[in-house]
Amino acid sequence: MRNLLSIMFALLLVLSSNNAFSKEAGETIPLTFSGYVVTEGTANFGDNGGDNANNFYTFSDDESTFTPSAQLGVSNDYFVIDALFGAMAGDLGTGDEEFFLHQAYGIIPVGPFTVMAGHMDTMLGNEVINPGDNPNITRSFLFGYSINFQNTGVRAMMPSPVSFVDEFYLGVSNGSDVIYDEGSDQQKIIEAAAGLTMGEGSLFLAMNYGNDGTDANTIQQTYTAVFGYPLMDTVDLTLNGVYGKETKSNAIDGEWFGYAAYLTKSLSDTVSVTVRYEYFQDEGDTKLDFDTLDSSFVNSTDDGTLESFTITPQIAIGGGVLRAEYRMDFANYKAFQDGDSGSPENKEQQTASLQYIVAF
Repeated sequence: MRNLLSIMFALLLVLSSNNAFSKEAGETIPLTFSGYVVTEGTANFGDNGGDNANNFYTFSDDESTFTPSAQLGVSNDYFVIDALFGAMAGDLGTGDEEFFLHQAYGIIPVGPFTVMAGHMDTMLGNEVINPGDNPNITRSFLFGYSINFQNTGVRAMMPSPVSFVDEFYLGVSNGSDVIYDEGSDQQKIIEAAAGLTMGEGSLFLAMNYGNDGTDANTIQQTYTAVFGYPLMDTVDLTLNGVYGKETKSNAIDGEWFGYAAYLTKSLSDTVSVTVRYEYFQDEGDTKLDFDTLDSSFVNSTDDGTLESFTITPQIAIGGGVLRAEYRMDFANYKAFQDGDSGSPENKEQQTASLQYIVAF
């Protein structure tokens, strides 16, 4: 399947050499090509022994290793195709892919509605899979552990029913991050989102509700809010909040919530710095699995928490963006490795990252 998709994607690029897509005879619709090439690495200041991992990191979990990735996308008014190559393709797939179809969906205008059908990014949260669209190198705990990454199904953007809402989305999809949902007992997720303008600021609300795709008796619901506001000409503030819970047989099995604040200061046309603080709490241990890391953790009564402080300066140079990052992580139990024991021995973790992105 992977080779077939690679061949199909390559043929699409070859056949579209005129940068146009033919809808009907005599009519062409221009194509838009986009993508990026990124190389990044994250080093852990602790002694991780034989594990060589940055605990609880997403896409940056290989310690002291530079990992290359690339994305290539083609789109027009009627479809979007995004393909990932390299390390990030393996992170989003089963772990050994060199190619992953990140997004592939059609766009159908239906009267006042715009219907999207296929494989799409989630609408939850502030951070995204594309590294160039995030203000930091490493992803937040909220991105990695509180929301799903993608939805496969049908999503409609429709006119807002109220005047103060700019855009409204409603959709149905397979289980959380489930591309194919086969069999007789198929479970679905309902998703909804709305974008609002609030003076000079903006607010985006999103939710998922339904089965997680792994257990027919489990219902998950996740709600996120992202608020952005320019504090001044060179300073932008973004706030991200999340709340979710998991219910089995009408009883709450776990709850999680968190928040993050991003403050970006532009120092010049080419230099900026972003500071991020976040807090995430997992009640019921359904997301972090602290009970497998620290023997003192009691699953029935204890809650796992993670905090982090991250500072990321960046400079535009050589046709791309060069970033450096320093990050401190804290947990209320031993969740980070330190030493050769092979088990977590530390409640804190410090890392440094370097990243270079060339986008087109």
